[in-house]
Amino acid sequence: MLPGAVVLLATVASPAQSKSTEAEVASAEQLLTDATLSPLARVPEPYKFPKDSQVAIIRIDSQIYEFVLKSMQRRVERAKEQGANLIVFEFDTPGGGVLTALDICHYIKTLDMPTVAWINPRAYSAGIIISAACKAIVMTPVSVTGDSAPIMLGRDLSPTERAKALSPILAEVRDSAQRNGYDNVLFHAMCELGVEVYQVEHEQTGRRMLVNQADYMMMVTGKTRAQVEETLNLKGEDATNKKSPVIIEVATDADISQWKLVKHVHGGSTLLTMTQTEALDIGLSRAMIKNDVELKDWLGAASVVRIDQSWSEDLAGWLTHPVVRGVLILGLMVGAYMEFQSPGLGLPGAVAAGCLVVVLGSPFLIDLSKWWHVAVFFIGFALLVVEVFVTPGFGVFGITGLLLMFASLVLAVVPTDPGKFLPPARLWDDVAQQAVAVMVAGGIGIISIMLMFTCSGKLPMFNKLVLQTRQQAGMSTSAKPSVSGSEAVGSGGVTVGATGSVVAQLRPSGRAEVDGRLIDVVSIGDWIEAGQQVRVVEVHGNRIVVEPA
Repeated sequence: MLPGAVVLLATVASPAQSKSTEAEVASAEQLLTDATLSPLARVPEPYKFPKDSQVAIIRIDSQIYEFVLKSMQRRVERAKEQGANLIVFEFDTPGGGVLTALDICHYIKTLDMPTVAWINPRAYSAGIIISAACKAIVMTPVSVTGDSAPIMLGRDLSPTERAKALSPILAEVRDSAQRNGYDNVLFHAMCELGVEVYQVEHEQTGRRMLVNQADYMMMVTGKTRAQVEETLNLKGEDATNKKSPVIIEVATDADISQWKLVKHVHGGSTLLTMTQTEALDIGLSRAMIKNDVELKDWLGAASVVRIDQSWSEDLAGWLTHPVVRGVLILGLMVGAYMEFQSPGLGLPGAVAAGCLVVVLGSPFLIDLSKWWHVAVFFIGFALLVVEVFVTPGFGVFGITGLLLMFASLVLAVVPTDPGKFLPPARLWDDVAQQAVAVMVAGGIGIISIMLMFTCSGKLPMFNKLVLQTRQQAGMSTSAKPSVSGSEAVGSGGVTVGATGSVVAQLRPSGRAEVDGRLIDVVSIGDWIEAGQQVRVVEVHGNRIVVEPA
């Protein structure tokens, strides 16, 4: 900046003035390269984007999860095919998965072209972590960013768990700050409580930067490193053992008392969140950009195009969201149960089949699912059918089948590395998220089925879905005691060869009247209509197996 100003002045200065000006320039340049000065004192050059670039805007307007990374990768490739050599990622996100955010940061840093993060209108949590990976951040006139502390839905993290979750985040944003010229303390204050932020200015060079309270004490108040460590208990060696969340991050002995305070930006009692004006004032944001035209002018670009998701990507992204998949799984369970109880009804079976096709097929649209996911699901379903119809009861086949179906539904939407069967360790948070969604949907489905079963004869809309007991067979139960299989077996009244009649249709379990009592029974596999005669063929503990007489 100084050399440029001197050249302009030299065109109108006298020879004597020119010699004086040249001396001042030499003195200023010597000051900037003086070995006694800290490297922090030198004014950095902001990154300059190439002029006349072909700019592609890729908008991210959802929660950050694995589909977002896949969508970004596909759209960046399309942008390259159209000749783009500068990518602008436009963010409107509340945040999302930490590990997915870290993967996106890694992807952005490996791109062979410059990138800009355009916050329009919000980039919380994972959104600002990803934005920091870009060469520059710009914001719209009404926008906000920050608040990046890791959380676990449903419970508080222990100190050790929080430290474990914070460590990779802090390492990532520190690397981004070093690469792209940001002050790392901003991102630290967004991620952790107790981090204060000060804006300071070098007394000689005028460089401004943002530092934490430990650096501030050295750079402005003149404390030595040892005094700062003692004051803030950076080593946790006092009686309270309460360490500060900060360290002396940038200050050196050459910076002691060489800086002055400009403003106290953040007190540390909350996580740092900033509006567009605050971010622009302290240098986190490079510009305030309202629309695509202003973005083009600011970048000096030749053209700006938007690379939107295709309709199939929009649909697949919506269908693979954990909440939507949970609803589809619930529809699959309830629809299958209703059709199972009332064969030929049609609509519930169609709903169940449609939900199954969407649940298993939608991940294929975005290259997440593999053929073995579908194979594992149907192997599990086959084992469940064997358990229900071939070996009635609930044992090895049934449990194994349910586990295989569960694993298929969970893993179908979590990507795996080429040639690998299970997702990499970095994606186990995504596995846990999908597992919770499947378990919640399964739990709600079981509760719904139980309610339909118990209320089927009381609610008008359900009274045709499940057959009633003896009344539907034209029989009175007032004089017949109802007992369970274990009670009947314990009384010694049910033996192999005993005969009776079915009270409620066996599909394949239900009730039959045997020797004047209602008994819980299960057929060998066939469905047996109400009123049909049956014979007891097996008695195993509390399970009574019958066949048509």
